[in-house]
Amino acid sequence: MRQLVEAARPSVVTIMATTVAEKSESGGLLGLFRGKDRNSAEVKVGSGLIVSSDGFVITKESVVRGAKQIEMALADGIQFRAEVVALDSANGIAVLKMSGEQFTPAPIGRAESVEAGSWVTVIGNALGMPQSVSMGVVSAVHANGAIQISANVDPGSNGSPIFNAEGQAVGIVSGRMGLGAAGMIPEIFFSCTALVFPLASYLPRLREIVQNYYESRGWLGIRVMAAPNERRYLRVLSIVKSSPAERSGLQVGDVITSFAGKPVEAATNLPALVAACRPGASQIIKVLRGENEMSFDVRFGHAAPLALNELRAGEAALSGAAESRNGQTPAPGELKKMETLQLQQRILNLERELKYLRRLQLKN
Repeated sequence: MRQLVEAARPSVVTIMATTVAEKSESGGLLGLFRGKDRNSAEVKVGSGLIVSSDGFVITKESVVRGAKQIEMALADGIQFRAEVVALDSANGIAVLKMSGEQFTPAPIGRAESVEAGSWVTVIGNALGMPQSVSMGVVSAVHANGAIQISANVDPGSNGSPIFNAEGQAVGIVSGRMGLGAAGMIPEIFFSCTALVFPLASYLPRLREIVQNYYESRGWLGIRVMAAPNERRYLRVLSIVKSSPAERSGLQVGDVITSFAGKPVEAATNLPALVAACRPGASQIIKVLRGENEMSFDVRFGHAAPLALNELRAGEAALSGAAESRNGQTPAPGELKKMETLQLQQRILNLERELKYLRRLQLKN
């Protein structure tokens, strides 16, 4: 169980969503001299699951509803800014995207891998303690696919992933269950029974959301950092091969001074400016190359869909497993894909185990 938790934790994030609430002030006669409304920042804390290496995250929709700013913390404490990609109120799911790369996604397990009596593990933020672990069993699987579990699910656990005995994520916590007066659930009620939204059935919808994300956001194919000598500007650190940046003539070491006619400084969120341009659109980018100022007409593309490929592979693995259970023999091409996916999963598990052993070695 310790190995399962150690392997799963890198794919679990703590979500801090900042919202702005308006509060009215009163105070009799003196209240006439105060503002009627005052905006105050409130932070909702929940949990989420990384489902792709390029930073797509699934959580409960209510965790980020109305958020003006979202931060995510990984298991090692490193934080990333995140954006809302889609709010699916019908299913109570939110899809987010972290601004980073090389994250550790969780393997998605079949809904049929858990049934009444199966052991499950919940990892997430609980009562303000990130990466808390709770264990329980599946109480029932409802007709609509919702999984009912018996485990400690404290405030802050909404959106926490649950893992089966094989270390695969099978769902996320959607809320606690309990009854108060007149069937209402009081806010201070603590229940050890929770409902879990199944992930396997959501993969087709998730792939659709990811595809729309890639098709609607521009991509340049560069990494930038503050220029060492001219910290006002951003210097190109690396360029992806065959990317729009390379095709337009940009080079590593160029210092970007202007984007679409507006000055670019170190504090400028250049990736957001690029993403706001649709693929196929063009903009003028000015750079300093040595002592020369140069202009480039850049036509944006769209990023390589890493998440889309990974989610498609996960969906194929689930469907392949379902066919095997039904006694049908997959076609040779599909069998080869399944073998490749199984090999990739073995490599991933070995890499996680190696990280775990290295951490033990450092501790000792």
